[in-house]
Formats: sequence, structure tokens, C-alpha cells
Amino acid sequence: MVNISIYPYGNANEREGANGEWTFTCQHGENECKGNLVETCFINLVSFDQDKYMDFVITYEADLDKNSRDPYGTAQTLLQGGSYAVTWDQLNSCLNSMQGNTWEHQMALWTNAANHQYTPWITLNGKHTTVIQNECSASTLQCTCAQYKGTNSCCSKYYEQPANEVCYKDDVQL
Repeated sequence: MVNISIYPYGNANEREGANGEWTFTCQHGENECKGNLVETCFINLVSFDQDKYMDFVITYEADLDKNSRDPYGTAQTLLQGGSYAVTWDQLNSCLNSMQGNTWEHQMALWTNAANHQYTPWITLNGKHTTVIQNECSASTLQCTCAQYKGTNSCCSKYYEQPANEVCYKDDVQL
């Protein structure tokens, strides 16, 4: 029904070093850059499969809200205690590699191409407007259902009973 793309870069800046490695400076400091790299590596390691990265990103962001002083430790704890498509060893290898650095540079290119003014910068069907930003920020599900042209049991349930912000893929319509 919907594809969600996340580009963990925010309002950062980058500079290319003589060795081809990128240095990132984030608006909210080094830990924001580390968190961006964690998410970038995870997303790339699962080949941008939102069914594999969304649960991790949502849980990781919530855990960071509780302990934002240690983005790598937070990721390690989450991966070692959960059931994800990426292991801590795989993620850690990416965090310390030229590949991870290159992937973060790609996030910078995509973010900058959007000509964003703030983050998060929400686009819907390739467009960004204040209305889209406000409506999708208030309720991603309602925003998605309003734009969706097909039929979907999740949207039907939402309009009948808009209490929950999630609709599980395994829900059976009775």
C-alpha cells in the first residue's frame, strides 16, 4: 500500500577528506551523526526493505530518547536482545567501514536533493507541501489512506474506528 523511505541525515553537513572518506557534522552533535550511521547501515544491510528496517528504526529511536548518550551501545543492546535481520556484528562492521561512510554520503545526497528546509521533511507521491507535512505528521495512517486510490482493510478499519495508529499486516478482516 505504501513505501516509506527514511534518509537518516537531517540538517548535517559533510566534507570529503583527501583519502575520499567523508566527515559529517550534525546539527545536534556527534551522537546524532552516530545515530544516523546506525540507521543508514541497518537500512542498507537489509537492502532498503521497510518490512525489515521499520521496526528496528522505531524501537531504536524510542530507545535513544531514553539513552541518547550512547547511540552505538543502544543499537548493540537492541540487536542482541531482539530478533532482527541484522546482527550487532554486521552492524558494527558497517559502522567502522568505508562502506558505511559511503552509504551515509548517499543519504546526504538524497537529503540535499530534496532541498529540505527542516526535518523531518515529508514528501508524498514525490511532492512536499505544508498541508502534506502537517497532515502526515499528525497521522501517517490517515494521510496515507486519504491518498491511497485502492481498497485496503487497514484504511477501512481506520475510517470505521480511528483509534489505533497501526494496522498489522497479519490482521484478518472478519
